[in-house]
Amino acid sequence: MQLSLDAARQIEQDLLNKADVLSHYLKAFGATDNERAGQVLAEIIERLHRALSGETGPGSRSDPTTSADKRSPFLVASRSDPIEEFILENLANSPRGLSVQEIVELFELAEIDVKRPTLVVRLHRLVRAGKLASRAHGHYVLSEEEYDRRQSA
Repeated sequence: MQLSLDAARQIEQDLLNKADVLSHYLKAFGATDNERAGQVLAEIIERLHRALSGETGPGSRSDPTTSADKRSPFLVASRSDPIEEFILENLANSPRGLSVQEIVELFELAEIDVKRPTLVVRLHRLVRAGKLASRAHGHYVLSEEEYDRRQSA
C-alpha cells in the first residue's frame, strides 16, 4: 500500500510526537530505576527495528509463545500520582509554560484519557500545593519552588 505524501507526513509527525512522549516516560522511569529504563529502551528499539524490517521473532505479534509475557503500557508513578507527574514533567520541559489546551493535547498524544474539567481541577490543586503558578488565566508554569526542587534532584 502506497501512502500519499500528506499521509506520510502526518504519520511522520505522529511518530515523532509519540517518541517525545516515550522520552518523557523514560526520563521519569530512569529517575526511579535507570537500569530498568535502559532495558525498556533497548526493547523498544528492538521492536521498532523488527517492525521496520518485517521480521518475526521473540516478542513480535506473530510469535504466539510470548503473548503471555507481553506487558501492556502503563504510567510509572514516581513521587506522586502519574497524572500529576505527567503534568509537572511536561511543564518542566516548557519554560514558557503551557495553556490548558496544550496540556490537554499532550494527554491526547500520550493516549491518556483525562477530561478537561478534571484536568482544570488538578491544575488548581497543584497551584494550591505550590507546585505550579498561574501567570495568566489558563496558563501554567512550574512554581519557583518546584523548579528549584527539580534542579536540585
